[in-house]
Amino acid sequence: MRDYAPPAAPDGRPVAFVTGSSRGIGRGIALALASKGFDIAVHGRSNLIEAQRTAEEVAALGGRVTALVGDIGDLSRHEAMLDQVETALGPLTTFVNNAGVGALKRGDVLEASVESYEHCMLYNAKAAFFLTQAVGRRLCSRPRDPSLYHSILLVSSVSAVAASTNRGEYCVSKAATAMIAQVFAARLAAEGIYVFDLQPGVIETDMSRPALADYQRRVDEEGLTLIPRLGQPADVGAVAASIASGGLPYVSGQVIRVDGAMLLPRL
Repeated sequence: MRDYAPPAAPDGRPVAFVTGSSRGIGRGIALALASKGFDIAVHGRSNLIEAQRTAEEVAALGGRVTALVGDIGDLSRHEAMLDQVETALGPLTTFVNNAGVGALKRGDVLEASVESYEHCMLYNAKAAFFLTQAVGRRLCSRPRDPSLYHSILLVSSVSAVAASTNRGEYCVSKAATAMIAQVFAARLAAEGIYVFDLQPGVIETDMSRPALADYQRRVDEEGLTLIPRLGQPADVGAVAASIASGGLPYVSGQVIRVDGAMLLPRL
């Protein structure tokens, strides 16, 4: 078994690694965690300058921060990224698997390409599974500070359960993300590591921007969400920070929807 013993974090502070946190939902989660006293590893796929900008915002909230880049779709890089985080900040207490991708092109599911399907599955399923596995192995291999809450949050989507015929491959991949949360929750709960599936609804981000005008119309005219507005990254961040701070004791494996009650069944 590999030795996963990093230097201790000062004062027993919680340490969070949030993938895809240079912008969008991940940035909202990183900022919310920092405001709760977490030291944060900000991650971007390739743009270090963008990651460093977010890291500066995180640092302004107090605590320590590091910025790194790496393609989570390259599974051979996972251990090196985790080593980089823990060398800079100390042992992880919290992992947020937020990084994900959308369909390469929206369109009729009957025309979805193999390339787009494999793109979604690589990042939203395969990479999410094996990076979560790497974190789980690392946490289970060593003693953990019992005063700190240890958690893994996977950011899937309401699209894990709500079918969209213009991006079917994305829905399939996010359903896989949701099941990853379930299987790791089942394995890790007895280890004192609690796993959750965060399912955002329509959140204003770069990824959702092409469809925002239509979503806004549906919110205004059709009541798409019962809370009558589009979601913000800070909304997801607030929920994630509450969970990671131990705000849901005696709970694991649950789906937490941050969707403005979009999926609430109605008559």
